[in-house]
Amino acid sequence: MEREDGVCLGYPALVHALNGESESMKSMVAQAESARCVNEGIDVLYIDCESDQGAVINRMMMLGARPEQIKDYFHYVRPQLHPAGTEQERIAFHGLLQRTYGLAIIDGVTEAFAIFGVKSIDNDEVTRWGREIPRRIADHTGACVFLIDHVTKSEEGRGRFAIGAQAKLSYLTGAAYGLEVVEPGGVGMIGRIALRVGKDRPGQVRPNAGNWRKSDRTQEIAVAVFDSTVPDKILYRLEAPRGSAEGSTDNWQPTELMEQISKALQESGKALSFRSINACVRGKRETIEKAIKELVHLGHIRVEQGSRNAHLHHLIHPYSAGDTLTALKAV
Repeated sequence: MEREDGVCLGYPALVHALNGESESMKSMVAQAESARCVNEGIDVLYIDCESDQGAVINRMMMLGARPEQIKDYFHYVRPQLHPAGTEQERIAFHGLLQRTYGLAIIDGVTEAFAIFGVKSIDNDEVTRWGREIPRRIADHTGACVFLIDHVTKSEEGRGRFAIGAQAKLSYLTGAAYGLEVVEPGGVGMIGRIALRVGKDRPGQVRPNAGNWRKSDRTQEIAVAVFDSTVPDKILYRLEAPRGSAEGSTDNWQPTELMEQISKALQESGKALSFRSINACVRGKRETIEKAIKELVHLGHIRVEQGSRNAHLHHLIHPYSAGDTLTALKAV
């Protein structure tokens, strides 16, 4: 969970939470970080209680994970019952704890409770599960463990907590993050998700967060950006909090879209109007406008007034995202 400025949001061998509403891209963040880890040769344990292996692997490949790295470093588990349910399950869980992982994900805590027979409103049962499963994984394997969970639908009184028993916050030994949609994501869109720190037991994350929000006692710690404007790719980055020196959204560059516009101008061999550029590339109008503005600022294109108040865009020299692309790309 490393931001672009080098600040990390996860603690090794401790238990964390990613809490958010439906479609707040909680699993996407976990899968993006999993893809980033396996590409770096870091073992990832993914305990999936919500989706299926094919969907997760496909998403990770779109996020840039290389197939050979997935094969060697990604360990997928889809539990059907409690690890102590049968002798076979007990042996399998014991074997899982003998490995070393850099990252471990439990995707779908509410669903995990159903599988393991835990009442989500019973603090004692929730605490016992937290110690028996995620804490044991963190303690035995050294993994930075992230639990993906839902928040209550009502914004009033939601606070820092996931849905169900308050004990969910008590068994965390690392940090708890709430996810809030800044801009929704989807095919052909750029989604932005704000991560807000609600608990930081070791105290090393909060000093790197943004302003304090009194209503729920949280601070924005990062913005996860998912760029799906390029077909069959999801470009991911983790920015510093908005409003900080490094994390202002004004500094963001849609690099892939900038490259597409540059190629469109180069292939046309002539100046193009905004309407023509818009027809050549995929993206929202405001993002295309942002990309053009950045290209002009960097000196790659110039804009002059044409007939009927049209703005004509001339290519000065081609732009390539290259090393400036702050995203994870498929090889």
